[in-house]
Amino acid sequence: MQSPADTPSLEPSVQPVQPLKVRKLPKQKHFLAVFFISFMWGTFGVDRMYLGKVWTGIFKLITFGGFGLWVIVDLLIIMNGAMRDKYGRELLQTAEYKKFAYMTVLIFAIVLGLVILINGILLILGVTQFITSVQDGTLPSIPGLDGLLPGDVSPAGLDGAELEQYLQQQGY
Repeated sequence: MQSPADTPSLEPSVQPVQPLKVRKLPKQKHFLAVFFISFMWGTFGVDRMYLGKVWTGIFKLITFGGFGLWVIVDLLIIMNGAMRDKYGRELLQTAEYKKFAYMTVLIFAIVLGLVILINGILLILGVTQFITSVQDGTLPSIPGLDGLLPGDVSPAGLDGAELEQYLQQQGY
């Protein structure tokens, strides 16, 4: 006769439960951090590297932000809230700061446009004044420049006929 220990059990054997290996994701990136990094350092791919997209960040660095085009496209994608991190997650507080991002870019564009306009006007005025003074002969002389120009050579102690003879000898 068989003992109860020798008889096969009809119940399935229970194996100990193995804990699942949960991969911990890094914290989500904040919209403002990504926006300002892209705004200031986007040409060098820092924004892509910050989001965990290292290879596209390196490529963006090598091409200087896709020759400027990639920088603008990335900034627009970030401002629209479509930029995702490496794991496909949305940036934190995108909806709250979208308007702020648009206003920041608008103010920057207006200030940059005014600076370029003012510098262009000043450059045109300066060139116009220089050309007018050269044509009128009222160009102020620079001290020491007279001795460097060949037509104004006047060795010390020579005047009149001696100076004329000296200039002929020099081939002037």
